[in-house]
Amino acid sequence: MTGPAPRRTRLSREARAAQLLDIAEGLFAERGIEGTSMEDIARSAGVTRPMVYSHYATKDEVFLGCVRRARSELESRIREPEIMIESGAGAGAVIGRAGDIFFEILEHDPQRWKILFTPSTALSAELAAGIAAMRLGTITRIAEMVGHFASFDEERATAFAYAISGVGEQLGRWWLAHPEVPRARVVAHYRDFITAGLALP
Repeated sequence: MTGPAPRRTRLSREARAAQLLDIAEGLFAERGIEGTSMEDIARSAGVTRPMVYSHYATKDEVFLGCVRRARSELESRIREPEIMIESGAGAGAVIGRAGDIFFEILEHDPQRWKILFTPSTALSAELAAGIAAMRLGTITRIAEMVGHFASFDEERATAFAYAISGVGEQLGRWWLAHPEVPRARVVAHYRDFITAGLALP
C-alpha cells in the first residue's frame, strides 16, 4: 500500500520569481534566447505557462531579469576597487583587483557570466536598449576610476572605459575556451594590457 503523495512546497511570489530566473538562466546559457521559449521555462520549472506569465509578461522580460540580476552582482563588487582608490591604492593594484573580481565571477558562475555578456543578435530593439542602459551604468563607474589615474577628458575616459570592459569580456571568452589557464594568469594578462594601454605604472 502506497503512502500519500508528497506535498508540493508552495513558494512565495518572490521565491518563485527567483526560481524562474534560475531555470531560465540555465536555458538561455545553453540554448540562447532564440532557442528558449516560455513553454521551455515552464516545463523545466515544473509549473504551468500561465504561472510564468504571471511573473514575466514576455520572454524578453525574463531575459532582462536574468541580466539585471547578474549586472547587480557585478555592480556591487565594483565598490571594492572604488574603495581602494579612495584609500590611495596605485593603478596596478586597483586594476589587478578589479580583474580578479571580474574573473572570479566568471569562474564561480560561468552560466550567469554568459548571460551578462550574451553575444546574441536575436535581441529585440527594446531588450537590447535595456541591456545597453544597464551596461552604461558600469561603464560610467569604470570611466570615473580611469579618471583617477589619467588626465583624460570625459570623452577619452569613456572611450577607455568601453575598451577596458571589452578587454575583460573577450579575455573571459578566451578563458572559457581554455579553462586550464589559472585565474591568476588571466588576471595578470588583463592587468598588464590595461596598464600598458593607459600608460600607467
